[in-house]
Amino acid sequence: MSHVKAATFVSPVPTRASKNAIHAFAEGVAAKLHFGPHEPILSLVSRIGGKVIYKNPEKLDGRLPESIVVRSLGDFTIFVPSITSAVRDRFTIAHELGHYYLHYPLTQGSNPGAPMRATRWVDPNDQVQQRAEWEANWFAAAFLMPTGQFKATFASKGGNLEAVAAFFGVSPKAAQIRASTLNLL
Repeated sequence: MSHVKAATFVSPVPTRASKNAIHAFAEGVAAKLHFGPHEPILSLVSRIGGKVIYKNPEKLDGRLPESIVVRSLGDFTIFVPSITSAVRDRFTIAHELGHYYLHYPLTQGSNPGAPMRATRWVDPNDQVQQRAEWEANWFAAAFLMPTGQFKATFASKGGNLEAVAAFFGVSPKAAQIRASTLNLL
């Protein structure tokens, strides 16, 4: 009888960088990848070696399967719920890419070769993982809605958040938070 050892995952290691630094980093990653508001995010994930799997949600405290497993650079899987909207999925995928670009390299510094798993459902008392979640959200916002483009679009749409959200393929709430962060509201 053979015994297969289950993978031991490490948790994301936060950068502790400022929100502005993470925004700038995310915008740089998007530019390097030639990713813009009208680019399909699923194609991008595939191009950089990842895959997206849609899962049926499990009835566990109302939690949806929003997570990423990174086995190595260029080998990762993002899990999204099968019941959410395209704009929510786009933000979720960008959030998980935040973990990939921000946190995976740091986990490898202290745990070389160990796979990383990040999930949105972290213990509210775990300040380290809460910080990693904030950073991934900051990354997603700037990755999907770069500052210069967002300000120009916000102005050209007369501040209409529905129109701005549609342009960037995000929810009106995500556009509202980004506008607020950029002091446009």
